Amino acid sequence: MGSREKSLSFDPAPFRIGIDLVEVGKVRKIFERRKAVRESIFTSEELRRSWEQKDPYSCLAALFASKEAFFKALGTGLSGEMDWRDVEVQRGTSGTPVLRLWRKTAQLAHEMGVVKYALSLSHTKDYGIAMVLLELAAGQKPLTPQGSIPETDLNLI
Repeated sequence: MGSREKSLSFDPAPFRIGIDLVEVGKVRKIFERRKAVRESIFTSEELRRSWEQKDPYSCLAALFASKEAFFKALGTGLSGEMDWRDVEVQRGTSGTPVLRLWRKTAQLAHEMGVVKYALSLSHTKDYGIAMVLLELAAGQKPLTPQGSIPETDLNLI
């Protein structure tokens, strides 16, 4: 009897993962002097909640890491007509962080088959970290849609 090689083939995973680590010192250095840059990345609600914290810059680092982790999980990075503020981190009813997607980014996530997500974030005095797990609809393969994307306020909560 001869040996037979076995090969395994897999469908694309129904999950996409993104993770990001951000240095608080770099966030502080950039955002202390440049209010316009802060306002181009964070929503007014994210900024308000951050300034309520003992160290707003560690909070901003974790929020920025959340946005980066989401774009990494999506597999597109920040591209096309997407905007940093299209990914908003809100506080859920139990205090856990939840994502709210807006405009172009929400529509792109919908077109790519994102049906559920999980967000975990944390920060210390030195670092902010976040991980995003996206679940794609059954049978949906990750893709990058072409062309113009209509606006929506799809909420993936």
